[in-house]
Amino acid sequence: MNFNFYKKFSSFTYLNVTQFLGALNDNIFKLLLVYLFIDIEGIEHSHQILAASGVVFVAPFLLFSASSGTLADKFSKRNIIIITKVMELVIMILGVLSFYYQTKLGSFTVLFLLATQSAIFGPSKYGIIPEIVDENKISKANGMMTSFTFLAIILGTFLASFILDISGKNFIFAASVCLLFSLIGLITSLCIEYTPPAGSSKKFTIFFVKEIYETLKIARLEPSLLLAIIGSSFFLFLGAFTQLNIIPFAVQSLNMTDIQGGYLFLVTAVGIGIGSIVAGKISGKNVELGLVPIATIGITVSLYLLDFLSTNLFAVVPTVLILGLLGGIYQVPLDSFIQVASPNKYRGQVIAAANVFSFVGVLVASFLIYMNTEVFGLRSSEGFALMGTISFFVSIIFMFQFFDYLTRYIGMVLCKLHFKITIEGSENVPGKAVIYVCKHTAWNDTLIMFGVQNLRVRFFIEQEQDHKKFYLRLYRMLRVYMLPGIEPLENNILCLTAINKTLNKGISVCIFCENENIADEITKLEKSFSFREILADTNSQMIPVEIQKGTRDKNSRFFTKLMNKIRVPAVVRFGFDSMN
Repeated sequence: MNFNFYKKFSSFTYLNVTQFLGALNDNIFKLLLVYLFIDIEGIEHSHQILAASGVVFVAPFLLFSASSGTLADKFSKRNIIIITKVMELVIMILGVLSFYYQTKLGSFTVLFLLATQSAIFGPSKYGIIPEIVDENKISKANGMMTSFTFLAIILGTFLASFILDISGKNFIFAASVCLLFSLIGLITSLCIEYTPPAGSSKKFTIFFVKEIYETLKIARLEPSLLLAIIGSSFFLFLGAFTQLNIIPFAVQSLNMTDIQGGYLFLVTAVGIGIGSIVAGKISGKNVELGLVPIATIGITVSLYLLDFLSTNLFAVVPTVLILGLLGGIYQVPLDSFIQVASPNKYRGQVIAAANVFSFVGVLVASFLIYMNTEVFGLRSSEGFALMGTISFFVSIIFMFQFFDYLTRYIGMVLCKLHFKITIEGSENVPGKAVIYVCKHTAWNDTLIMFGVQNLRVRFFIEQEQDHKKFYLRLYRMLRVYMLPGIEPLENNILCLTAINKTLNKGISVCIFCENENIADEITKLEKSFSFREILADTNSQMIPVEIQKGTRDKNSRFFTKLMNKIRVPAVVRFGFDSMN
């Protein structure tokens, strides 16, 4: 490969094209296999065929993911990529032959082999990025590769149906297109620059389940990380179920063909892509886990609507699109949180464990499809309603477990709607749980604190003034602790214990005091032996906060008065330096 033109592109570009074509092939061939045997055995057997294809495709990822990671650390990742592309070319030749002879065993064997080479390819394609990309471009490269992978899923779903449409269900021709993509993928892999082996001494082990269990024990020590891993696997479970159930649903409820049903799943995939972009825009530089419970509730409603509106195509299409959009909004914060919250030393192992969990979700989805039809005798539309019920219980779990993230997110949104905030001294706020000490003036101080910092926060308020029942209920909902005014905080063992536990969970604490002089309050707390113990135990620091809210001009025009009431100006100062 000494052609001059190939050097015009970077190794990462060739890697991205290589993995894009591989993901494209996986999705096209899997759907072609489903369409072939539905065509041979009849649409009434679609559930069994879809469930079997799901199990066969996911099994290699469960069996070989851990060993593939070890392989990638022992040998040159570039060489592994080329070998897997050679494997893919050979497998696609076998795929054409299996379609020619229409052998079910042969076709499913080819699907298993195709998934096996993808499982081996996976760790090397991600692991090679830091070796061929500058350090400051790694995040961008990962984002681009993820986008192209998802584009391959969308395009593969479309092409499987489209090629069969234009070729009059010529499965040999369609499989030959996959063979062509494999050949192009092999050529582009040869253009990736050589990378030396990482030189890992780790031995191969067949006890990958034990390794995953040990990794999950590590993840459990990080706040919300284990739940995020489980939540991420639920997304793939839901996505796999939707993909497997959508074709029978289109046939039974909408009187469409199986191939037209594939187009319907394309709408879902497009929705997920849009939702992923929307979630990224909403989150910005933060990881907004508060989006997860909201999206789960929306997913639940959409799944029930698919059953309720199952015979109306014009209602089903936008519902499927919204389902996908909410799925994208649901998934992006979870994946981002797993990457950010994982300990640096174990990040690769945690992500690998999350991937295994996700493929277990795919396996369970295939089993559920089989149970729905063969055991429960449910129609496909009723299967979506059953999934809606499962999603409902998941949303309740997330509502409780991610409640702090949800309240912070809602508070942040309300803050941005109601206040026009200027922040001073933001450099005094570290990216970890701290203790804020702030003068309490009104209930909406809590909204401002939600809006001006990125972490979850619990509030402790001195109860020296009477509060209306409405505000007391609001405080309870926001998990606000009321401090008796006659008892100094340093003597309140229950509150001190709550503060300690809160900080250890990675949640900031905001103490609202009635004293005008915040410096006096901080001095009193610093003199308290109990409070000094908390600071030492949690490695936290106290940060004074001053909130000033503007007032509206009574002599201004009506529109200006209205905007001043809706968008109240406010200034928030962190640290004594910004207050002087």
